[in-house]
Amino acid sequence: MKGVLIKIVVAAVIAVGAWFGSAALGFPHVFQVMFALYAALGLAVFLLLDAPPLPRLSGVTAAVTLIAFYLVLSAVYIFGAAALPQYDPDDEKGKIDKLLKAKREKAEQEHGQTDQLVRTARELDSKIESLSQRLARFAPASPAEATASPMPAASSGQTLLARGMEVYELHECYNCHKIGGKGSVKKRGPVLDNIGSYLTKDDVKKKVFDPTYLYAEGFEKEHKKGVMPDKYKELMTDEEVDALAAYLTTLKNPSVETPKPVFVKTKVEHGFTVFGYVRDAAGKPIAGIDVQAKPAGEHAHGAVGKTNAEGYYEIFLHMHNENAGQKVTVSAKNVQKDFVANYDPNDKVTKRQAAIDLTVPAG
Repeated sequence: MKGVLIKIVVAAVIAVGAWFGSAALGFPHVFQVMFALYAALGLAVFLLLDAPPLPRLSGVTAAVTLIAFYLVLSAVYIFGAAALPQYDPDDEKGKIDKLLKAKREKAEQEHGQTDQLVRTARELDSKIESLSQRLARFAPASPAEATASPMPAASSGQTLLARGMEVYELHECYNCHKIGGKGSVKKRGPVLDNIGSYLTKDDVKKKVFDPTYLYAEGFEKEHKKGVMPDKYKELMTDEEVDALAAYLTTLKNPSVETPKPVFVKTKVEHGFTVFGYVRDAAGKPIAGIDVQAKPAGEHAHGAVGKTNAEGYYEIFLHMHNENAGQKVTVSAKNVQKDFVANYDPNDKVTKRQAAIDLTVPAG
């Protein structure tokens, strides 16, 4: 009897300690109840272990006793569970609706403001057109002015790169990758600080939408396990993946070891890709200029690519196994840079390409 009393006292102390301790740590009330019930369950187990053995039962008595035991046990579970807070889907939906209500109202308000701004802009356009027609009657445009091309739109390269950084954060790419020393501490995916030296924008977009397209050296095991999710084709828009690719292809820090890509779904032995960015001395992207890449040699064929709004270009050269080690000259606006196309003719999985950035005079 003394042992039983000691066990009851110990269980009571544990239950009280768990109750107030969990409350002090901020646990919900339901957890307090569960911790106390665990203490009571532990007490029941230890009391049963010390209880005297029951007399051996057989026949109808054993069957009735077994049924009665299961009925009692079932009743304890049913009424005990009923006493605890229950999950109510409607209640949870109500909570979600409350959380989204403010966002919906804000979105509707912004949508209304956008409609008003569009109407105002159309009215202003109409007034400008009317004024322009009136002015044209008093001061007709000179032939030079009439044939002058419109001013090019300001480059949105910087905005696009900022958008790419935002996409990287929003989709939590840092859970598996690291840039600038910030990101995953586990070996899930490669460091990306120098990824722009190895992948074109098209490569990045293909990898995001199809993780099996390539993998990084040293990550073959993770590639086979499918560690990188294949959900981004449904989660990301074309605008988002384009911005992300634009951002990642600017990461060219050779002091940080970024593993080279191994291409699985690309035939690499019949061409060489040159890609990169063209900027002025201030780092501003230069859009709409031709970039030429030409291998050395009498019968070598060059190719030309044009920079986009971010100053990015890609050029595909027809270079084969026998062209390994050949010098290639990349030029734009009288600025040129030479490099040697080094690749292993026996390597059928590493894409043959080089990242070449150029700095040209503005204007």
